Amino acid sequence: MSKQTLHTVAAALGVSHVTVSLALSGSPRIAAATRQRIRDYAASVGYRPNRAAQALKRRSTRTLGFVLPSVAP
Repeated sequence: MSKQTLHTVAAALGVSHVTVSLALSGSPRIAAATRQRIRDYAASVGYRPNRAAQALKRRSTRTLGFVLPSVAP
């Protein structure tokens, strides 16, 4: 199966990508029945959020890095 994006999920369900985004984040602005229909479809096709896109949007990767002087004993 091909990689599912927010836009492909929206197109398959006939709703906007904004509606899909709000539904998957649990927004009360989307009717409960629509939220559930979107969540069920997203789960059935294996939709997973794009972590790189989320990091760009929030301008944070939520990762921590550190430098070691040496890894040899």
